[in-house]
Amino acid sequence: MNYTNIHDGYIFADSYCRYLTESDLVGLNEWELKVARNEIYARHGRLFKDTSLQNYFDSCYWYKGYISSENFNNDSLNDYEIYNIKLIKSYE
Repeated sequence: MNYTNIHDGYIFADSYCRYLTESDLVGLNEWELKVARNEIYARHGRLFKDTSLQNYFDSCYWYKGYISSENFNNDSLNDYEIYNIKLIKSYE
């Protein structure tokens, strides 16, 4: 597998700077896919309505949530992130 130690709070620490492939996603369970997709938003400070996700990211040392989901603007995402979100979502 090509993902970092889950203790870092990332499934894919580099999903902001490279295109993921389907082979990266093979073997991930439903929760890991959900985290992988949402860690992209979390890097940008997005807060989550889903309590389990919010609790998960709150436990990550790097996470600083401050933007409500209603006020989050996808324009802050780069091309890698947009592609990776779509890929993960299609795999979910």
